[in-house]
Amino acid sequence: MSEAPDKFRRYLVPVEHLRLPDEPDLVHLSVYQWESRWGEFVTDLALCGRSAEQGALPDGTAVTCPECLHYQPKYQTALDLQAGLTRGSVHAPAAQDALHEQVRAAVKAAGLKQVWIAERLGITPKHLSQLLTGRVPLSLDWADRILALCGKRVRVVVEAIQAPKEASR
Repeated sequence: MSEAPDKFRRYLVPVEHLRLPDEPDLVHLSVYQWESRWGEFVTDLALCGRSAEQGALPDGTAVTCPECLHYQPKYQTALDLQAGLTRGSVHAPAAQDALHEQVRAAVKAAGLKQVWIAERLGITPKHLSQLLTGRVPLSLDWADRILALCGKRVRVVVEAIQAPKEASR
């Protein structure tokens, strides 16, 4: 990374394949994050699920794993959302927070157990909890699926932004 990474963000970085006899010679992508237990940044599995050598390769290293490249846009979007970076609107984090809050309130008001909801949605209770608490982004599609089990639906309202009136024109 050309500049010092932020310890509170996660990044996608190129990583070397694990040097095993049958492992293809590919450069993968992995999530790079601060690990306070070790006092340093670490990498995880490659996005494609393969094991990789620990540590990021230099900036500009070309990623050659087609599966990692396939997953890169989805991971980058999720990491940007987690970091509070927005695409197109400075109000996206507030809207996302409101969506999480309203879906959580609907689940509570319906008196439904998260385990029951997760079973019907075909996801783990842990993933449902992450969706409801904001640990992972909650798409309108997932919000609609959860709310349908609560007897509700998503309604999106677009409002004009009121610009302050100018004193003179």
